[in-house]
Amino acid sequence: MSYLISVIVPCYNQANFLDETLNSILNQSYTNWECIIVNDGSPDDTENVAKKWTNKDHRFQYISKENGGLSSARNSGLEVAKGDFIQFLDSDDLLSSDKFQKSIDAIEKDGADVVITNFIRFKKNLNQLKKAFCKLEEQTFTYESILLQWDRRFSIPIHCGLFKRETIGSVRFNEKLKAKEDWFFWIQTFKSNPKVSFLNENMAQYRMHNKGMTKNNALMEENLKKAYLLIYNSLDDDHKEKFVERLMHELEHSKQEFKKFKDNVFYRKIFYKFKKLF
Repeated sequence: MSYLISVIVPCYNQANFLDETLNSILNQSYTNWECIIVNDGSPDDTENVAKKWTNKDHRFQYISKENGGLSSARNSGLEVAKGDFIQFLDSDDLLSSDKFQKSIDAIEKDGADVVITNFIRFKKNLNQLKKAFCKLEEQTFTYESILLQWDRRFSIPIHCGLFKRETIGSVRFNEKLKAKEDWFFWIQTFKSNPKVSFLNENMAQYRMHNKGMTKNNALMEENLKKAYLLIYNSLDDDHKEKFVERLMHELEHSKQEFKKFKDNVFYRKIFYKFKKLF
């Protein structure tokens, strides 16, 4: 069976990376895909770059919307996606040319609802590779592990995953979050206990650069408390208790670290915001 893969590429002010990202989709050995480029109100040359690709290949589609943030852009793509499977890809990241084919092979072999591959980091190009910031292991791809071990033991870049559309269902990215929105999405998606296949190959490439969201300390700080509260309020009573245990452990750890880094203004702000949760 030839499954259709919908690739959702949200874009904001990263036209300089977009050609390379879209080229990694065009070069896929598996050809039954559509790519939805979502321009999230970019003031740069994103529209011209995107339209060049829609003229090049009919499988590329272009959506333009008012700026609403990364979650809003991904959700806009989900609303028009027609695929059996969904691939998210940020406009500065890349995919190996065999990611779709090997993922589809795993789906047909194992009946997987989600296929997760490993990843590698790079700077300016793929000749400047850096090892991943965590080790992905199949046993961690469960609801409880994602809830309780995320950022402590591992986290999964969103483009590592290929998701069955039915598994996502009505789950969407929370538009109140400007950071940690991917964690919340993984948690909500894994509530249904999907069947996972893990391909331990570096088929997702994660770009490192100074404009990346994780480099924006103010943004990360602003969303820390908000993400914890949204996650907590989404849980059943049993998991609320386990999640609080996680937070208490982190608070104790942060107290110890705070003694070491109490002169660091950013760290001090994070500590006090975290403490206010209790």
